[in-house]
Amino acid sequence: MAFVQKDSGKYISGSNCPSCGYASTYHSVVRSEDLVRGNTLCYAEYQYPHVFPYAIVFEVFQCEQCSHQRLIIQRCPRNHAQNYRSCQTLLEYPYPTAQTGLDLSKLPVVVKENLEEGLRCLTSANSPKGAIVNFRRALQSAVLILGGNGKDLFNQIEDLYKKEIIRKKTKEIAHKVRSFGKFGAHPLELKISEAGEITEDEFGQLTHDDARQALEALLLFLEDAFVFSERLADMDTRIGELENGREN
Repeated sequence: MAFVQKDSGKYISGSNCPSCGYASTYHSVVRSEDLVRGNTLCYAEYQYPHVFPYAIVFEVFQCEQCSHQRLIIQRCPRNHAQNYRSCQTLLEYPYPTAQTGLDLSKLPVVVKENLEEGLRCLTSANSPKGAIVNFRRALQSAVLILGGNGKDLFNQIEDLYKKEIIRKKTKEIAHKVRSFGKFGAHPLELKISEAGEITEDEFGQLTHDDARQALEALLLFLEDAFVFSERLADMDTRIGELENGREN
């Protein structure tokens, strides 16, 4: 869910504005919707709820802090198209990657490349499954660079924690990204019933919201693992300078 409508008619976002970085309120400037049956868009003049139970809502919101705009595309039950809690976000552009204040230049190249590829899948190609696979690759490359050893990603993360390279909370965040990504890392499994019905494995059920959560957890992990430690080192340097100055 991208936005929640307030009684005042304004909207509040679940993430900071990608342009100014503030937790701002918004107002809607453009809204359009088309009916949908299955995966097929239909013309809006077809007014048969039982035939077209869903609507694809295209809406542009404007940040009241910086006036920049965000495009949100959602799939909503037709009778609840104004209730954003019942809608599924399909696409959000631009995506608020700056909400953690993560400086991508601080990341190793291979981590940054996989993260950015995942972001392209999420924001340009509308491919949450591709995004989640790349987020997992970014996580594992980061874990290996930090010195995690083990036969698989689970054990590599645990090894970092045992070596006190990451904190317990950071370890838990990493496992959340791993849990989403593991469905794409394993071979495809199809289940076929006696009636011939084919059911996909969990990877086929991953959604845009799943990719969003995986991204948010990954950004928190990367900031804690690469940026926070550097900030602590800068603080230690400054404290040392102050202590030496006092001694002199």
